[in-house]
Amino acid sequence: MDVAKGFTFAELVVVLAVMALLTIIAFPSVSDMLERQATTTAVNRMVVAVKIARVSAMQYRTTTTLCALNAAGRCGAPWANELTIFLDKNQNARREESEDKLRVVPALTTDASIKWRAFRNRQYLQMTTFGMTNYQNGNFVVCPSSGNVRWAKQLVLNVQGRLRKNHRINEAGYPIDRNGRLLRC
Repeated sequence: MDVAKGFTFAELVVVLAVMALLTIIAFPSVSDMLERQATTTAVNRMVVAVKIARVSAMQYRTTTTLCALNAAGRCGAPWANELTIFLDKNQNARREESEDKLRVVPALTTDASIKWRAFRNRQYLQMTTFGMTNYQNGNFVVCPSSGNVRWAKQLVLNVQGRLRKNHRINEAGYPIDRNGRLLRC
C-alpha cells in the first residue's frame, strides 16, 4: 500500500509562520548592516579622493582642487555627486579648459550624504604643492540615507593634508566629535 508523502496544510502554515517571524526579527539587523556598509563605502570614497588630490598636487607641483562641480563648472554641488580632481593653476576653484582633469570619482550609488565643514568655509578642497591643504583644515561627516546618527562617520583633515577617521563614541555607542558632541546629519 503506497502512502502519499508530503506536508499537510497545517504543517505548511506553521513553517510559513516561523519563516515570517524569523524575517521580522532579522530585518532590522539587515537594514542596519546595509546602512553601515553604505556609509563605509562613502567614507572610503572620500579617503581615496583626498589622497589622490594630495599626491597629485605634489607630483605635478601645482595646486589641485577636489570638489563636486555644478552645471556651470564651478565647485559647489553636493559632495555625494561625482567628484572631480583637477589641476587648478590659478587657484580659483573652477575648472578652466586649460586645466587638466586628473580624475573623476563616481557619484555615490546610495542616498548617503556628505558634508564638508572647514576653516574658510569653502565648498572645495585645495591641496598645495607641498601636499598641505590651502588653510582648509576641517572634517567630512558622512551620514546614511536614513539620517540615523548611530551610523554616521567623520573624517578629520588637518592642515598638513593628513586625513584620519574619527572613532570616538559616547557611552550609548553614538559617534561624537573631539568636543564630545554628537555628529550632526
